[in-house]
Order: sequence, then structure tokens, then C-alpha cells
Amino acid sequence: MASPASHFSIDTFMSKLDNKGSLARRNRFTVEIIPPSKLRTNYPAGSIEFLVKNATFPGRSFGTANYRHAGKFSLEVPYEITEEAVSLTFLGTGDWAARKFWYNWSEHIQSIQSYNLSYYKDFIGTITIKTYKDQEDPKNDPPSHVVKLMEAWPKAIGSIDLGWENSEEVDFTVDIGYSYWETNAN
Repeated sequence: MASPASHFSIDTFMSKLDNKGSLARRNRFTVEIIPPSKLRTNYPAGSIEFLVKNATFPGRSFGTANYRHAGKFSLEVPYEITEEAVSLTFLGTGDWAARKFWYNWSEHIQSIQSYNLSYYKDFIGTITIKTYKDQEDPKNDPPSHVVKLMEAWPKAIGSIDLGWENSEEVDFTVDIGYSYWETNAN
């Protein structure tokens, strides 16, 4: 009997991989930010989207409980879905446009002057993350995977460490809360 390793060939592996659209690349993505229509800012979302250095796809997990039957066995069963926050890391620029955009959205959610909260429907937007195949012509490269965060809002704007000994470029992370997400997966 032949071992499974004897049936393996690099050509077969590459052929199977090509049939799946090759390997996905982490650096082939775009982010589209659609803020709430009532948000007032001098920094349009379209002017900062290209500054996204890193993005995460949403994670999903189940809250579980143990189901016991007649005291003989225990079965872990799901009872709710938990959506994990998505992180977007932005490159900092000299005009701080990306950070100011997120400050404006945060201020739109809750005013630091009055501490009044906006209505939920007034501070939510949509954020779309698209990935692309590694092709020669990116202009004609349709997205290979799309995740749309529905009812999205900035949950946290990360701090930035400054220091005299550090001359690296500034970046910062924004954690995005959302109600649910949709994908183009079939």
C-alpha cells in the first residue's frame, strides 16, 4: 500500500491552489468608510481611507452554556453570537487628518461640551473592507472577498506614544463597533 506522501507532488498542490484562486495576500486590501450623514467634519472619509495601514476582518464567537441531561453527561451548546471589534490602523500625517476625522465622529457620538449622547441611528455608519487577488492590473481586479460592517461606529481611538528617543512614523488604531456584518461569501 502506497503512503499518502507518495501521492503528493508540488505540481498537484500548485494546480489545486490555482483552482482556488492562489493564496490570499494580506497587503491587497482597501477600506471604504461611510460615516453618518449627520457627521460634520472638515476631513472627508475619502481623504483618509488610503492611510489604513492594517485592518482586521471581524471575528465571531458563540457564548455557550452547558446542557445537562439526567445528570449523566454535559453538552456545551451555543446560545448567543458575539461579534468582535474590528481594528483599523492608520498612518499619521502632518495635518493629523485621520485622527481628527475620528475625533469628530467620537464627538458626534457624545459631545464633550454637554456630555449628551446622540441617538444610535444618528451616529452609525458603514465600513467596507475588500481584499483583492494578486494580479498584474489592480484597476481591473474585482474584490475577491468583501466584508461590510453594518451600523459601525468608533468604539475606541487608540493612544499614541510620543518620545524624544523615537523618530518612527506615527500610527494609531481605531476599534470599530458594529451591529452585524455581511459578506459576499456564498
